[in-house]
Amino acid sequence: MKALSWIKKDVSLENYNTFRIKTKAKYFAIVSTKKQLIKSLRWAKAHSLPFFILGNGSNILFGGKKYPGIVIKIRNQRIRKIYSKTIIVPAGMMLEELLKKFIEMGYQGLEWAAGIPGTIGGAVFGNAGSFGKEMSKIVKRVKTIDPETYQEKIYSLKDCQFKYRESIFKKNKEIIWEIEIFIKKGERKKIIQQAQENRNYKLQRGLLKYPSAGSVFKNIFAKEVPKKHRKGAIIKGGKISAGWFIDQCHLKGKKCGGAMIAETHANIIINSGRATAKNILDLINFCKEKVYQKFKIELQEEIIVIHY
Repeated sequence: MKALSWIKKDVSLENYNTFRIKTKAKYFAIVSTKKQLIKSLRWAKAHSLPFFILGNGSNILFGGKKYPGIVIKIRNQRIRKIYSKTIIVPAGMMLEELLKKFIEMGYQGLEWAAGIPGTIGGAVFGNAGSFGKEMSKIVKRVKTIDPETYQEKIYSLKDCQFKYRESIFKKNKEIIWEIEIFIKKGERKKIIQQAQENRNYKLQRGLLKYPSAGSVFKNIFAKEVPKKHRKGAIIKGGKISAGWFIDQCHLKGKKCGGAMIAETHANIIINSGRATAKNILDLINFCKEKVYQKFKIELQEEIIVIHY
């Protein structure tokens, strides 16, 4: 099969994951059109290579030294259509960029995304959220591409099967390409103020100071925690922060090589300097072990670990 000009060999992924882990991909491609994406998928199949679809790498931990297949980064970034009540946005657009557009046009509903370094496609994939809000509250439809048939599919909100940090796209492996999002006019001054407050919250806690992937573990539904184990915990939206349980185990500041549990937020592991994937995985497992010992609660990762 003819070589594709946009597919590169032996590419460092250090700048393509927010942990800044030093790892490589055997092949790497940046695609901005559907045609490029499908050609890349066909190329991978013809060469019997696994593929991984990458957004901004903000919720990912690459777990090895070299991914044996092709990493395909989606970079479609142009807003396609604006209707009276919805807007069609590309999966490869950054959340912060869309928030900027929302502010310019006077739309509310995305202020919670301030400071999140992810793409819209990635946010839909994991039903990302913050400050009690999440993607499922603003999504109307999602367009995907089936990696086997290369055909487009349209998913309604119900079809997406959104749950807390979950969607059908984690199961069916279809590639998110475009999202139709509800829009609602608001007061620009208030939108800017709320977005800045959310960003400042993260800045003041040093959450953007070091390389990290944000929250490592999913928060815990309070009803699943015995009363004796949730004494003193703050319950928001029916959930208790995973960070609270980790903090109760006095793990803030715990280090493993160049990885460290943030001193300002126990549910964040930072790369304090030359951390390896193993360093981070060891801290993840250490947190799981200690929280289970103390609370009999099994922490579940929110980040996606790619083992290879």
